[in-house]
Amino acid sequence: RFDITIAPQLEAYVDEQVAKGTHDLDANLALLRFYQYQPSIAKPAAITKILLKALMDLPEPNFMLCIHLLPANLAKDASIDALRSMADKLESCQFKAFWTECGQQKAVCDMVAGFHDKIRDHVAFVVSATYQLVSRAELEGHLDLKGKELDALIIKKGWTVTGDDVKISLNQLNSTSAKVKQEGIPFEELAPIVVSTSV
Repeated sequence: RFDITIAPQLEAYVDEQVAKGTHDLDANLALLRFYQYQPSIAKPAAITKILLKALMDLPEPNFMLCIHLLPANLAKDASIDALRSMADKLESCQFKAFWTECGQQKAVCDMVAGFHDKIRDHVAFVVSATYQLVSRAELEGHLDLKGKELDALIIKKGWTVTGDDVKISLNQLNSTSAKVKQEGIPFEELAPIVVSTSV
């Protein structure tokens, strides 16, 4: 049942999620639905926080779920538009461009603590799924980290440095293995085919 008086409670809950580092997608989607029905009560700051939290959940499709519930009058809000652009960069693996935009939108990205770390975790996942060996310079660009910060992440992920490159541990996604699959076909099923071809 649509009860607009719940919206302030949901907005307070968004702030609580930001403060405690939690995420409740269902509650956030409910708030966005309220905003859809009553665009006049929509608060861009609450929407921005919801979108940031959803972006932190990549590779889950939560950001797209949220962005498609936005009221039309807020779809072109500057911070929301910037987040949409940043999400496009992340999803198309344009990580350097993402970090550039993130730097330009520092005030927006800093609204939710831990945003940068969660995004780096996602980027590291994509890197580990894609590479077995990557240059340190390229990795710096993908993760927007240098020096000791990058070294700490390399150790945390169990990767190893070999000269100017970083060796990514083999996993199910970044390695191929030939799988021999034998199919057993009983002779009774083959017999009619063999007989018809021998005539």
